[in-house]
Amino acid sequence: MVKRRVYDDEKHIHFVTCSGYRRRKYREVDHARRIVIGQLGSKLANRDGRCPGFVVLPDHVYALLWFPQTRQLSQLMSVSFR
Repeated sequence: MVKRRVYDDEKHIHFVTCSGYRRRKYREVDHARRIVIGQLGSKLANRDGRCPGFVVLPDHVYALLWFPQTRQLSQLMSVSFR
């Protein structure tokens, strides 16, 4: 059995890639950017997280995320964006 790898045990900055439903392209990148900034900002504020940089492309988003406590990234990714 393969042991699950957890990369959220230390306080490193994480590079995260997220794509939309079936990698559907956003028609207006500026509108998508506003939504991403709003949602990501509110979710990170609840966990005292920081986002030092991000890029919104037509079909996906790259973000750098950092949290002061461990095990916050997995909670953010599994609960917040559903």
